[in-house]
Amino acid sequence: ASAVAVASGTPAGLAWKKRVEPHQQPAPPAPTQPKQTLDTASAAATQPPKALDVAVVPLTQSATAPSVSTARVGGSSAPEDLLAAALLQQAQQAQQQQQQQQQQQLLPVASAPITPPTALPQQPLPAIHPQLAASATAMRVAAATLSPTEHSGEDYLMEMLANMDQIMQQGRQTQQGLVAIIELSCRKALDGHFGRLMLVGSAALRVETPGSDIDIVCFTQRRKAEASLLPAAVLRRVHRALKDVISQYVDHLGFYTELIDDARVPILRVLWGPPECAVVVDVSVDQSRPVDHVRWFQRAGAAPRNGAPEPMVAPLVTLTLRCVKWWLRQRQIPRTKEGGLPTLAWLLMVVHVCSLPETHNQAIVRAQRPFCALLASLKVFFCYYDCIEKLDGILHFAADGSTSDFKRHTEATGAAPWAELAVLDPTREGSERLNLVPRLLPATQLLLAYELHRASQRFQQVPRGAEASYGAGRHIVHDVFEPLPEGTNVLPITVTGDIGILILHAAGAGLATKYDIELGVIEEVVPRPGWYAPFLHRSDERSELRVRLCDLDDHSGTCTPRSKFAASVAPSDFVCRIPLERKDGGRCYQIDADAIDRIQVMRRLLADLHQQPSKASEPTTSAETAAATVQSLASIPSPARSCYAQI
Repeated sequence: ASAVAVASGTPAGLAWKKRVEPHQQPAPPAPTQPKQTLDTASAAATQPPKALDVAVVPLTQSATAPSVSTARVGGSSAPEDLLAAALLQQAQQAQQQQQQQQQQQLLPVASAPITPPTALPQQPLPAIHPQLAASATAMRVAAATLSPTEHSGEDYLMEMLANMDQIMQQGRQTQQGLVAIIELSCRKALDGHFGRLMLVGSAALRVETPGSDIDIVCFTQRRKAEASLLPAAVLRRVHRALKDVISQYVDHLGFYTELIDDARVPILRVLWGPPECAVVVDVSVDQSRPVDHVRWFQRAGAAPRNGAPEPMVAPLVTLTLRCVKWWLRQRQIPRTKEGGLPTLAWLLMVVHVCSLPETHNQAIVRAQRPFCALLASLKVFFCYYDCIEKLDGILHFAADGSTSDFKRHTEATGAAPWAELAVLDPTREGSERLNLVPRLLPATQLLLAYELHRASQRFQQVPRGAEASYGAGRHIVHDVFEPLPEGTNVLPITVTGDIGILILHAAGAGLATKYDIELGVIEEVVPRPGWYAPFLHRSDERSELRVRLCDLDDHSGTCTPRSKFAASVAPSDFVCRIPLERKDGGRCYQIDADAIDRIQVMRRLLADLHQQPSKASEPTTSAETAAATVQSLASIPSPARSCYAQI
């Protein structure tokens, strides 16, 4: 959300070159009656953030149907006008935003809602409970007169989401301008082979967070006698056209492009701004699975449907998805490319928990207090997966999103006692059934279990009723979303300074293997041949880490190296990094109290893992095997239903 510094020399700080001629096919005019929404988390019912508009031809229409412009913001039909307005606005507000950020530190927040205009078949929204529905006028009055609640934890979530919307609103026009530029480049590169653009990913699901990428898919079309275009070849053509279009705009704009054409799914990344806060748009070609996932979430009631009337209020499941996605970002939970869970798997795990009877009941009971139901929903989610044993099972959804079932494993396996988590893609059935979860090695499972357990313990400490002293709940909820330093859970390929890491050490073999946590300091990293990424993958068993292991004093936090010689470990044994400082002339190291607590909690999780009975003797509870109905997710009472509108 930070403004981007641009070249000075004019009052607006911009040096313009010649304008790009608009595309021959004019864009339709902006709608005369824009959608009316309210800022759910704002007590003053302020202007909501602008929606990212990607208007496209529906998949159900003919391939020869006329396409429309992807970008329509503020009534402008020319992409260059959109980007110009965004750049001018950014330059004029740069100094003001910097002053505001210095005066007031924004709370960590969970994303501004985006209206996903993906052209999908229109279907009616799930019905909202009649006793909890309210008119827009009544909700405006309630929001305008709302005062802070008696529970500071609920207030924190309310402010967190409001600040999220504020941050996302600041960058919405810039995102819209970049999408317009990409659409223009696709048209120029593909000409008659251009089909449509579709918005997918977190933006389409309205679970976007500050810093999230915008994901769009460019669909091509061809005549019967023509051969299909390879995605990598299409992106190369679009990349060349994009560079040509950008060159006609403004000098020193900070545009960057990255073409990844050798991946399983080729991607073109378009970035604008400083690397630490760049606006990023990822473009893929002819990928139908992301579109199928958006449709599925809409059918299940976990995302708004395209073309349907704006819902009066945000469903509880949508707010829970946004908060969990923000938690993933704040706590630096490993992503797929690093060896962790895909974001889609996390979102499906949230949808399952939100469909459980326990979540329904708590939401109904607490619907009268704003955001109390959201607190309860987050607590249920983290408690449901707060240890390694609870991650051991198969999560399955019906194709129509009507039921879900998390079936725990009851038979011992060779990998016991570690979990074998599977989240099946709900858009694939039969022989095409696909597990979205990659192989999670024990060290990664331990990290995930620790973070889930940490959040679970804190949510259980939040007072359920009135607080003894206002602010206690706020402090606890803030601690759940407390951000970790960038790279905490990533293993770098180069060593700069003292890097302390936690290693999962195994002793023994087979089912008799015992595990413990070791602390070490990296001396050298030897990546496997052919690896050029700036980090090592968590499943990498071929690269080598040379580490000096240390003995830890749990009381003082002093770490003393055991030997002058370094031990050799694999990246697959890496759990996380911890901050440390040299002391006593460099003969030993010091870690802080948070690192000591992290190690102690992980050791307790390992101890519980060793003591658990074999899977074959574990009873399967009804809560673990009962199918949960998710067809009415949107009708679960929202924390905002009594006095707020759609976020």
